[in-house]
Amino acid sequence: MKPAFYDTDCLSCFIVINDTSILEELFDCIYLPYEVYDEFNRPNTQNLKNRVDKLIEKAFVKILDFDTDSEEYFHFMELSSEYFIDKPIGKGEAAVIAYAKKHNGIVASNNTRDVMPYVEKYNLERITTGDILVMAFENGIITEKEGNEIWSSMLKWNRWLSEKDFTSYLHKNK
Repeated sequence: MKPAFYDTDCLSCFIVINDTSILEELFDCIYLPYEVYDEFNRPNTQNLKNRVDKLIEKAFVKILDFDTDSEEYFHFMELSSEYFIDKPIGKGEAAVIAYAKKHNGIVASNNTRDVMPYVEKYNLERITTGDILVMAFENGIITEKEGNEIWSSMLKWNRWLSEKDFTSYLHKNK
């Protein structure tokens, strides 16, 4: 499988419910740009950062830091700076896109509005939280009922998901 580069919104869906087992079964490891990791490093999200740190200790999450002379850093700056474009995107989204473009990877993000123009422009693969749950369902990792329970838990934590429940997402995306 291609390397998966996670944005905060997608990873936090699993972190906030304290269940990353699906991710760990589907992926050997996942990549987190430092700009995304840093978004977990806020006073009101310390418990989430601690959960991410445990995944780093297990070597499941790998933190990426730009070499400022690299092609991906220049691309990151192009996407996230008003100096280069009129409507820059967030640093986390920009970093994920830059790494995915450079390494022919997957953009793991629920942020359709910001990332889709670049996913399409650079012909990148994108997955959302819903897609990950569908993959888990199709691989027999979860049942539809479990998918609905997970979906409901994420919604209770104010995660934005595109449908009211997993069943709706599953049927819409078959």
